[in-house]
Amino acid sequence: QEKRPIQRERTLAKKSARILIIDDEESIRDGCQQILSRMGYGVATAADGLSGLELAKNNPFDVILLDIRMPRIEGLDVLRILKKEHNTPSKVIIITGFGTIQLAVEAMRLGARNFITKPFDAGELKRAVLDCLSEDATGKPAEDLLSTLIGTSDYVEELKDTIKRVAKTDSTVLITGESGTGKELVARTIHSLSTRAEKLFIPVDCSSLVQNLMESELFGHIRGAFSGATDNRDGRFQMADRGTLFLDEISNISLEVQAKLLRAIQEQEVPRVGSSIPEKVDVRLITATNRDLREAVISGSFREDLFYRISVVPIHIKPLREHRHDIPPIANHYFDVFRIRHGSRANRLSSEALKSLTAYSWPGNVRELENTIERLCVLCEHEEVTLSDILYYGQDTK
Repeated sequence: QEKRPIQRERTLAKKSARILIIDDEESIRDGCQQILSRMGYGVATAADGLSGLELAKNNPFDVILLDIRMPRIEGLDVLRILKKEHNTPSKVIIITGFGTIQLAVEAMRLGARNFITKPFDAGELKRAVLDCLSEDATGKPAEDLLSTLIGTSDYVEELKDTIKRVAKTDSTVLITGESGTGKELVARTIHSLSTRAEKLFIPVDCSSLVQNLMESELFGHIRGAFSGATDNRDGRFQMADRGTLFLDEISNISLEVQAKLLRAIQEQEVPRVGSSIPEKVDVRLITATNRDLREAVISGSFREDLFYRISVVPIHIKPLREHRHDIPPIANHYFDVFRIRHGSRANRLSSEALKSLTAYSWPGNVRELENTIERLCVLCEHEEVTLSDILYYGQDTK
């Protein structure tokens, strides 16, 4: 059952796509190489910018994964040379740390196709590469991008159909669901299938933002706006201009910032902190929460007008226990990923193990299932994973 997304990836791989990884971190190079080679692509690596530049200049690559921070020559300089001096047709995906997102935005202006933020997982890497290759390879990017949503149930098929229809519009979307159900994955897929796919997808975890800096993080600030503001700085809205902004756990935004967010959505302009002149932006907004926003409205912690403004198109992601039929293909997918990544001795899940995984309630949903499968691949010392190998958080394996 798990073969559907893998087969689609291999359909693309038959085009003999060649990928170059330029990164000075050996663990990133090796991890990316394993994942992409497994998908059937030809992969070359370089440990610094100069050697990567030489490889890129002298060999045709379909996709280049390029780190920003490297010794000898930095990623932005490599990108400038490739795009301006050599006019490379290669599609470039920037690898960046959280602190260099601004540089990643600059890289997009220089011609990069997309960026992924460290630490990233196999799914994020695959989606970024498929996004670059799918249209050229098949002419049907939707099917390949939707293949990251694994499952064969009617629910998953309906979810995919909803995503395809929503992606064609610019309507604001509210994605609800328990923690670990894949709300960001759905948001990224909507962006990748939209007319904004060539622009940035900017994710923001509102629960991780410091309250007194939240306004600056979202809308930016000017120099001298507050203590420590030594330069003008773009916020997430400016970064996502002409692209998609994804606000995860939106219920954590304060009422004061909610008022400014409402105006930003309605007027398509943002109030940079310290400036009296709002800036026009063109942003498609997708939000998500694991809370009941209607209850938050009743309690007074969330504005009713903002709730109706962000929930033009609501999408609810079901917990795994409500579509158990999809647990085996999801489990097999992650098992295939992690046994290769960790060089596991295990090469199959027994029928008893799959029955146990299917019967478990999965309070952490897909994220918990993914972690459980990775733990199996790390600890299992025999070829077949049996019932006795499975360890649930705080649960017996009965």
